[in-house]
Amino acid sequence: MLAARRLTEAQLWAKLERKGFADAAISEAIAACKNAGFLDDALFAELYVHSKRKPLGDARLVAELVGRGIDRDVAQRKVAASEIAQDERARSALEKLLRTKPSLSYPSAARALERSGFPAPLIYRVLRAHAATHGPLAALLEEG
Repeated sequence: MLAARRLTEAQLWAKLERKGFADAAISEAIAACKNAGFLDDALFAELYVHSKRKPLGDARLVAELVGRGIDRDVAQRKVAASEIAQDERARSALEKLLRTKPSLSYPSAARALERSGFPAPLIYRVLRAHAATHGPLAALLEEG
């Protein structure tokens, strides 16, 4: 299973459990995989954050890692150590949104960025900065 793709401990446990292995056997297999270096949740989290192509906020990245069975503290540390700052990812996400939907309104852009896991203060900073240098959202800022 680990030869096909990298898994977290929780994912490997679930796969082995679905195959009908006993808890003791699963625990032993996971320990052996960890000792051999085939299973490393911290490395999984680091690679996941580094390879994520879609610009997401820290909250969303942490939530996705926790959903894959990574310890919340480990997930938060790895996301905080990301090479690309959350501000930069938010600007990138807004640029991508506006490329695909150029007539996107200010409230719709804010909601889309929020769904991507960016915090509200950052969203509004990014939207205001964009509005100050570009036309379409600047008019919507005054209305909305």
